[in-house]
Amino acid sequence: MSMIVLIGVTGSGKTTVGRLLSERYALPLYEVDAAVEESLGAPMRALVVGRDPRLPEAARAQAAHLLDANEGIVTLGASQPLDSATASAIQQARAKGAYVVELGADLSAVSRRENLGAPRSVGLGAPRAVLTQLMTQAREAYAAVADTTVDTSTRTPQEVADFVARACKLTPDY
Repeated sequence: MSMIVLIGVTGSGKTTVGRLLSERYALPLYEVDAAVEESLGAPMRALVVGRDPRLPEAARAQAAHLLDANEGIVTLGASQPLDSATASAIQQARAKGAYVVELGADLSAVSRRENLGAPRSVGLGAPRAVLTQLMTQAREAYAAVADTTVDTSTRTPQEVADFVARACKLTPDY
């Protein structure tokens, strides 16, 4: 079984690294957020901002379905490992041989990648403060399910993909 599960905060590089690994090793890429968007017929940002009541169950169901694949790379949304049912599905995938990698990034890197320094209305609140709180909560949940963590803050996507490939023993140079 060659199943890699990428978890991490928004902006940590899950999609980018997943695509690089998928192309390099000819493994299918399964993005839970994309599957949720397709099943609900709306972009993830609109679903989250609009607090669509269908979102939690759709995300849970898509994660469980994709984590049950025998081979490939699965990227999970940033908050999905915090859901107990999804955390359980991650553990089940690990029991079947999946390797779970947390892609971590510091607040500065995430802010830069997600353009949180851009001018915005004061009514939107302080996105960096909210993100800091979410990152702190998420790290605990990530630690409970991850086999390894790689800090992507100062690494290129290619360097991160190389690290993940070695950690998951996809390359002979481990």
